[in-house]
Amino acid sequence: MRKTLVMVPAFGCDGGLYAPLAPALSAHVDERVHVATEDRYEKMVAGLLAAAPDTFIVLGTSMGGRLALEVTLAAPQRVEGLVIIGSGAGPVADQAAGLRRSTRIRAGEMEQVLAEMGNMISHMPGPRGPETREAFIHMGRDMGAEALARQSDALAHRVDRWPELPGIACPVLCLWGVHDQFSPAADGRRIAEAVQKGSYVELAECGHFPTLEYPDAAAAALVRWLQAAF
Repeated sequence: MRKTLVMVPAFGCDGGLYAPLAPALSAHVDERVHVATEDRYEKMVAGLLAAAPDTFIVLGTSMGGRLALEVTLAAPQRVEGLVIIGSGAGPVADQAAGLRRSTRIRAGEMEQVLAEMGNMISHMPGPRGPETREAFIHMGRDMGAEALARQSDALAHRVDRWPELPGIACPVLCLWGVHDQFSPAADGRRIAEAVQKGSYVELAECGHFPTLEYPDAAAAALVRWLQAAF
């Protein structure tokens, strides 16, 4: 029986974040994209679980990676596998800064916020650095200010999940760009070591969005993991 892979995009992103993977993944799993725009992770978890099949593999990037982790902790009996890309398990580092971002977006500074984040999203010297930056900005514009602000609110209320990681029993893949400016590669290695069945893959010359910066390498890593784990 084919398994379902629920893919959760990053802040400001839609299914375009994962579109380059489709040709490689379609032979192995049924793919679904779940865009979460609620203002707290608890609501995001409830929304994803309501929309997902009874059992599934969940993959997420950045904000979506944290949601994938939260879903796995909330419903371990339903999650068959977990893929985290560029997202740590700790509490928000600076809640005030996160809430200021939300306020700026609601006050009409969406373009400035997207540009600032876009400048850090990819490893600009990489082969798809500028292209990835522009893709992020365009996806954020399409999402719109209010949905972005709600996502920002959720990010500003993250809590510490590091102590809970040893209880995760399903296979876990952590896929990271070595030049990730939002979540350091050390976070990915730490998660992979903390869970019971963790694997870690690092992409050189890559930033926060491996699926856009190095889609072939990202897809290959995912396929290898799927074949080994399932």
